[in-house]
Amino acid sequence: MKDFWQKLIEEQWKLCFLAPMDWYGDSAYRQVMKKVAPHIMCVTEFYSADWLVYSKTLADSVLQHDKIEEPLIVQIFWKEPENFAKAAKIIERYNIAWIDVNMWCPAKKVVKSWHWSGLMINEETAYRVVEELNKATKLPISVKTRLGFDWDDNLIRFAKWLENAWASLLTVHWRTAKQAYTWFANFEPIYELKKHIKIPLICNGDVKNYEDGMNKVKGLDGFMIWRATFWNPWVFLSDTHPSTTLLKEMEKWKFIDWQYFPTLWEILDIMYFHAQKLSQTKWERKGSLEIRKHLVCYLKNFPWVKVFRKKLVSVENLVDVENVINEIRNEYKDYLWVITTKIDIDI
Repeated sequence: MKDFWQKLIEEQWKLCFLAPMDWYGDSAYRQVMKKVAPHIMCVTEFYSADWLVYSKTLADSVLQHDKIEEPLIVQIFWKEPENFAKAAKIIERYNIAWIDVNMWCPAKKVVKSWHWSGLMINEETAYRVVEELNKATKLPISVKTRLGFDWDDNLIRFAKWLENAWASLLTVHWRTAKQAYTWFANFEPIYELKKHIKIPLICNGDVKNYEDGMNKVKGLDGFMIWRATFWNPWVFLSDTHPSTTLLKEMEKWKFIDWQYFPTLWEILDIMYFHAQKLSQTKWERKGSLEIRKHLVCYLKNFPWVKVFRKKLVSVENLVDVENVINEIRNEYKDYLWVITTKIDIDI
């Protein structure tokens, strides 16, 4: 299992990941992404190792998943190595492919207690976390981190510490913890890091689509996409992707500059699929409340979205979602097979 990454790299050339997104990357979201782009790998929302250890209800609710999501990566955080080890034994029961350790989130109130990116300035604990995980489970262990806490001057040393603790893959966000989600992109330290470690290295941060990721990845082993997926699960598709058979079946006219643009029909179809999966994985009322934020995002590029905004953010159940989608289909039936960049509707 420890060479899992290398086999995937040989098969796919470069690895593509849906990055972990708290409040977004649940099972329904991951199923949507895999339905559209089956060649990607998904990372879960990040879960507290402590919560998984002490709440079987929580573990059942977040670790159970659909087969379409596999191979699935579970990301966990905490600060005591012992609880990471206990959580790993629980995670093993749910057919998870590997475990990723969150050492990248910059939230100040949590970092102060040495969670998340706080582990970057508590290197000995970070080392022990990965070491204890490897002792506790046969699953591969990876780490997601940043260029550094304040600066990138200890990135190579920190990465080599993790490699020596038997981390089998490393993802690096191109900002430091102090920079959080601002500042200008700087991938150079990540490219330099690749020269100093032997394990696969993934880049993350402001990747817009598959082609953008391939341009930025260079000699690295893959990339993650996060916010660019919010309205566009097609973001991982490209007519230059070497391995997926799905792309060979798609109409070439939907690709512009190597990027795939869905038709209105496809978007409405995936909107309903997403609502269905939320209703199945969470009770219908909760799923219907959560789908509201997604429905508006899916239609953000359409000039008439304001007309339906109130209805989209007011759905109460799956029937409401279906009714609004059917209303859009009937109202704009002449545009159902037009791609998003070519719709021009006078409202």
